[in-house]
Amino acid sequence: MKKLNLIALPVLIALFFAVNLASNAFFTGTKLDLTEAKLFTLSEGTKNILGAMEEPVTLRLFYSSTLAKEKAPVLERYAQRVTELLDEYASYAEGKLTIIQVDPQPFSEEEDMAVEFGMKGVPVTSAGELVYFGVAASNSIDDQEVIPFIELPREDFLEYDFTKLIYGLANPQKHKVGLLTSLPIEGGAPNPMDPRGQAAQPWFFLSQVETAFEVETIERGATDLPADINLLLLIHPKKLDPQMLFAIDQFVLGGGKVVAFMDPHCEADTEEINPQDQMSAFSANRTSDLGPLPLAWGFELVGEKIAADKGNAHRVRMPDGEMPYVAWLDLNEQNLGAGDDASGKDPVISMLKKINMATAGILKPTADATTKFEPMIQTGTESMQVDRIRAAMRPDPKGMLDSFVSEDTPLTLAARISGPIKSAYPDGPPEVPVKEGEPVLPEFTPDGGWKKEGTGQIIVIADADMLQDRWWVNLQNFFGQMIASPTSNNSDLLINSLENLTGNSDMISLRSRQGFERPFTRVDAIRQQSEERFREEETKLQLDLNEAETRLAELQSKKEGAVSSLIITPEERDEIEKFQAKRIETRKQLREVKFSLKKDIDALGTSIKFYNFLIPILVALLGLGFWIVRSNTKAA
Repeated sequence: MKKLNLIALPVLIALFFAVNLASNAFFTGTKLDLTEAKLFTLSEGTKNILGAMEEPVTLRLFYSSTLAKEKAPVLERYAQRVTELLDEYASYAEGKLTIIQVDPQPFSEEEDMAVEFGMKGVPVTSAGELVYFGVAASNSIDDQEVIPFIELPREDFLEYDFTKLIYGLANPQKHKVGLLTSLPIEGGAPNPMDPRGQAAQPWFFLSQVETAFEVETIERGATDLPADINLLLLIHPKKLDPQMLFAIDQFVLGGGKVVAFMDPHCEADTEEINPQDQMSAFSANRTSDLGPLPLAWGFELVGEKIAADKGNAHRVRMPDGEMPYVAWLDLNEQNLGAGDDASGKDPVISMLKKINMATAGILKPTADATTKFEPMIQTGTESMQVDRIRAAMRPDPKGMLDSFVSEDTPLTLAARISGPIKSAYPDGPPEVPVKEGEPVLPEFTPDGGWKKEGTGQIIVIADADMLQDRWWVNLQNFFGQMIASPTSNNSDLLINSLENLTGNSDMISLRSRQGFERPFTRVDAIRQQSEERFREEETKLQLDLNEAETRLAELQSKKEGAVSSLIITPEERDEIEKFQAKRIETRKQLREVKFSLKKDIDALGTSIKFYNFLIPILVALLGLGFWIVRSNTKAA
């Protein structure tokens, strides 16, 4: 038996190396992706884009492998991941994608090439030696796109970043989008509500839209639309010229597509707010307005109302701790489309995971609509309509929560509207005041060239604040390069809508593969239950306080004379002592509720840690037991 074991051991070692060599030789391209979201497998959208490439693309990966092994070993695994991913890209591109790897060592021609292509080097030594890890891509007509440095925090976004880069170069002809807005999304003067007085920076979503589309900004006071736009993007339209409203009406009837962000209370709209006059926040007009167009298109933005959702409320910090603010919404996959099955949802939102909204509006179809109204995003059933004016001055999370009464029905926050539409101007274009010296326009006749009906394709989202950086992305400056880490799919919702209406849907599937944090639903449920208990006790305490104060006031009002008012009667003393004892008991109960909240969450955390520790031990014991049984069997 001992001789057999001595022979078997070298054979097993040789077999081990033989299997590894064979697998490296014959199964190089074989992968097993066990991640839930299939993060290491190319999506169908990427495969479709690579398979349909007409313009060849050359992609150069600049990676300082020699220097990184010595000074930045953390990049080794990441660089291997990137290299393997790019090799997989090339295998699906049918010869249209060329991958070139360059090692830009210090003071070499390769480093000069990296600098020339716009790569960003990161210093890793006191002598100033730089590590490069970026991508430069170009097509046959010398268009060029670069990723100056492939940041580790964007590992979840690798496929999206690479596919977007390749798609832009393989399809240099972009659709043209007309942008009409009343918000300073392109940057500008300082925000009057910002105490720092800093100039407003461009909203980051705009740079993302510009990578996929040619964007032409339309002046707010314009009276007509550019003739060559494929799609119109409206972001909080307000105070538009009547002629512009008519032009939009004719654009839609003529087959033009529209994506509109309509907002009943746009928090980002501060143009009518005077920081020296707090009451101006109440009187300021912060509501989107498209005149008669929504009714002609078959929907309405419910007037003077915002959507509140207790089950999806965003948590905010208050002096007494965190609490849900029902007017700010953290929406998840259950709110995106009708049900859990992504195949039955609108393609724009079918694979999105998270949307954040702030004081969003409510959309409803009109009774006599000729169009089809299809909800895309809705609140949960534990929702209600809240008067817009309650959010006009400043957020009041506690007040809204205390007065919350669920209407037990979901509210629509975004919808697709399609089908036959009649003009909002059946009698022709609105009259234009004629200035002295200007020619008089011909009068409108039924056959005067104006369209009276057509077929519309419109996507409406009842919130414009959601496009502001604070609601969907964290930005960090990395050696002069702005690194964006999205926290929700807000920008993706916009770009998906634009691409869907212009006929391209392959990029949509990629944006949904971003790795947002997974919520601790059990913990959230425990917290919500405890908070409800706490609010009940708090309300009870306040009622007791009010009742005691009322009783004391009644007793005091029965007394006469200034001297007697200073004397506390036995009845009053008993009432005060009774009230104080009740207050102490109720506060004790509040502390117990708070302690119970922390105790329940800590207990859940301890259980999770225990099972995380137990499972590997059980697997090890199972393996050890199997080995003992095998050994005893052989010995027998």
